[in-house]
Amino acid sequence: MKPILKYYAILFVVLTIYLNISKYIFDKVYDTIQIVIDELFHIPQGIAYCERNFTYWDPKITTLPGLYLISSAFIGQHFPCNTYNLRLVNLAASCINLMLFSSILKYVYGNTNYAKTVLQALNLTILPPLYFFSHVYYTDTLSLTFLLAFSRLCLVNRYKILILLFGLMSVMMRQTNIVWIAMVFGHKILDIFIKSSRVFGNHFLSRTKLNSQSLIAKDIDKSMLKRYYSLSDLFVAVMYHITTCSVTFFKYLTLHDMLVLLTHSITLTSFAVFVYKNGSIVLGDKSAHEATLHIPQMLYFLIFYGIFGLPYVLAKFFSTIKLILSNKVKVIIFALLFAAVVHYNTIVHPYLLADNRHFTFYVWNRWFGKYDYAKYATIPAYIFLLFSLYDNLRQQNCVSFLLPYTVSLFLGLCLQQMIEIRYFLIPYIILRLRFNRPSGTVVIFEFLWYLSINAAMYYVFFSKEVMWKDFDYPQRIIW
Repeated sequence: MKPILKYYAILFVVLTIYLNISKYIFDKVYDTIQIVIDELFHIPQGIAYCERNFTYWDPKITTLPGLYLISSAFIGQHFPCNTYNLRLVNLAASCINLMLFSSILKYVYGNTNYAKTVLQALNLTILPPLYFFSHVYYTDTLSLTFLLAFSRLCLVNRYKILILLFGLMSVMMRQTNIVWIAMVFGHKILDIFIKSSRVFGNHFLSRTKLNSQSLIAKDIDKSMLKRYYSLSDLFVAVMYHITTCSVTFFKYLTLHDMLVLLTHSITLTSFAVFVYKNGSIVLGDKSAHEATLHIPQMLYFLIFYGIFGLPYVLAKFFSTIKLILSNKVKVIIFALLFAAVVHYNTIVHPYLLADNRHFTFYVWNRWFGKYDYAKYATIPAYIFLLFSLYDNLRQQNCVSFLLPYTVSLFLGLCLQQMIEIRYFLIPYIILRLRFNRPSGTVVIFEFLWYLSINAAMYYVFFSKEVMWKDFDYPQRIIW
């Protein structure tokens, strides 16, 4: 069998098994409860759009109508417009996600081990919080579908119309996706910016001084090109382009690069116009989603990485310890910085204290909210996980990715008061797709780890009931 046929055969088998098992769980979720928390708003909105009532809008909904538009394109004329079929949209999207994950990983890691590539794709698809929301009518799964399609196209930077379309649609699903499109834009700009500074006559790089008018001074110095660049390389590029008025940058900016940047610019500009006209990034209930500086969200994200990236944390455990011991001054600086952040900027949203249908409610009230010292006692874990995360990224990424990612992560998380597990999904998936090539053992451990978490989560979901006075049926605990 040809290698490519073997790949598709493995993918088909895994996808078939995934769909059958997920459909069984899907039906059990539907039989257990037909309205899961925010579905109270999403399902009537989806039904209205399926019935071609595009003037109806629930003011409690804060996202753009992408989910409902996609639902209306497939449901209504061809299938009954009900809760079951609306939820099926996300289950179908999760199957597409599995294929997109596999395609991206095959591109990133090459054609080395197709079974391991597909298993990694399956692992990402069953990432516990993501997997649960693939069985209900929320925006997260379909939002990820369009962002993955956008990302896959950006890997080769072809089909620019499709890049624009998928970029716009990913924002239509969730407004916060705009920061990840901005990240891709920033990654491209920085990559060109740094590489175009590696020229003959750049005295910040070497002692060779050439007349700026000479032809050789404007040629790329192949000996200075590297695969990965650091902050010092970015500093050299900044200094060089400032002194030369960025002439070299524009000299090496190809038509292809210009078209790619223009494509992203259209999406970014369109979103800026929307925010200006709307007066906010959110629709509907703006009072519950006011932008507020909330830096500890970055630290909570590290905890998310520590839990769902546990196989990668353990695989690099001793390497991370050595990295920490060799950077004692940085550790002290991070400790002081994190202490100041949690002391002055810890924010508790009222929903976090009131809504006992989310796991975050129990984590907060049994640790952070219960003990005054808890937010300080967790600082060592933050520091270890920060170095662990860097350890898993440093061999396959450079400043042209890490800097735009960090800025985008800050903008995507630190302007939100509410702590929601769902907010960490896309940032983690982006990093997971860029981790150093994992061993087969780590990938299998990841698979078993996610199966265990999902089994525990569904046990709680199916067996534990939460009674609310506002509802005449039991509520369930979710992520």
